[in-house]
Amino acid sequence: MSFQVIWLLAILGGNQLLPLVIIILACHLALSPERRQDLLLLPLALLGFSIDLVIMLCGFYSFDEWPYWLFFLWFAFVQNFGHSLRFLRKLNIVYTIPLGAAGGCYAYWASWKLGAVAWPQGAVSTLMLLAALWAFIIPALITMDKRLRVRP
Repeated sequence: MSFQVIWLLAILGGNQLLPLVIIILACHLALSPERRQDLLLLPLALLGFSIDLVIMLCGFYSFDEWPYWLFFLWFAFVQNFGHSLRFLRKLNIVYTIPLGAAGGCYAYWASWKLGAVAWPQGAVSTLMLLAALWAFIIPALITMDKRLRVRP
């Protein structure tokens, strides 16, 4: 649930609501029974943030201001693989490809519609790029999460 709240605050409030996003994320980490393993996912958040920045530099995204909030949104997102999205680990990795493509497109489409990001290259080309990337990103994140979250 904390991810959905963080997503909404980040998308609707951007950098202005970043302090609240950070507080909620800190509370999640403080209350998480897997706090240490959650913190191990920081590199995955940096990877996702970097992917979005490359997409921005390629001209597919534009923001009204530098999106500091985007890193914290990524950090909140990767936490899900050990919590609410844990069920994805049980799926054959092939099944996560269309889930990634569809889910990634939907989340970014919603953020575009809510005004968090502009798509200078247009909706069709941006959604095609996002579908291709997220078809790879979700299976890769699941695999990396499994390796980073080593259970004793």
